[in-house]
Amino acid sequence: MSRARAAFLPLAAFAAAAGATSPGAASPGAARPVAAAESYTRKTLSFPGGQIDLSIETVGGAPATATHVEAWVRRAANAVTGFYGGFPVRRVRVVVRRIPGRGIHGTAFGSDLVRLRLGVETAPARLDSDWVMTHELLHLGFPDLDRRHLWMREGLSTYFEPIARARAGHMPVRQLWSELFRDLPRGFPRAGDGGLDQTRSWGTTYWGGALFWFLADVEIRERTGNRRSADDALRAILAAGGNASRRWSIERVVEVGDRATGTAVLADLYRRLALRRFEVDLEALAARLGVSAHRFDDRAPLADIRRAITAPVSRSPRIPR
Repeated sequence: MSRARAAFLPLAAFAAAAGATSPGAASPGAARPVAAAESYTRKTLSFPGGQIDLSIETVGGAPATATHVEAWVRRAANAVTGFYGGFPVRRVRVVVRRIPGRGIHGTAFGSDLVRLRLGVETAPARLDSDWVMTHELLHLGFPDLDRRHLWMREGLSTYFEPIARARAGHMPVRQLWSELFRDLPRGFPRAGDGGLDQTRSWGTTYWGGALFWFLADVEIRERTGNRRSADDALRAILAAGGNASRRWSIERVVEVGDRATGTAVLADLYRRLALRRFEVDLEALAARLGVSAHRFDDRAPLADIRRAITAPVSRSPRIPR
């Protein structure tokens, strides 16, 4: 089929084609009492640039054993290490607690602690396709910001988590694009909303922030002929000491990131999306990238950018220690 005749389906079609849950969505599962904890399994996991001190609450009869949980943490940490070019902090505690039912929930506390709550009935296969661990570990490589900019931190992990997993071979590329275009409209302003800095809804925090980083990634690649990307901005921020143990101003984040890419994309997008109400034509952007609900168009104008976004990155930053 020629590019002129390619049928790019409306965004509603992506919802029908993708079925995985997205950040913030509730996990199903019966609320059964969890058995009394028998012990914690503790182990130190090493990665290029850093370590994880892992504690796993073990419960007799749980289908996901400590061995399954350790493999889950290793898989996510390897994906994050590959994304940043090194583990983003020297050392972090990861504590996995057991809760009733099924499901996975996580919270990162600065650069010191990542706490996961794992349903005692969760099957090992669920861990193989999980996004939560990768999402939380990605937070370690970005500085703390003022509360009104929370969308930038959460949006970073929401957008780059599936990319990190796809690059590591943990997520099909087709699934990534289908779910991305399905969920990005959740970040659009609602009636009466302003820009990202003025709106604190769940959709704005996670998917409005993801939209910012997605547009930044595409625009940086487009302006630089695919020689630079949002990866370069984030790696430069991390190399300048901007991990989760530090608090930065939004101006410093934008300045360091833009300097690394040789563009003003972050500054431009911040003005367009954070300070005022915005509109984005996602259907037109999907067509330019060659993404539809059921196929890729490799003759689309930005097809090379689409492929590059999920290609592994080998350059390593200088992460200060």
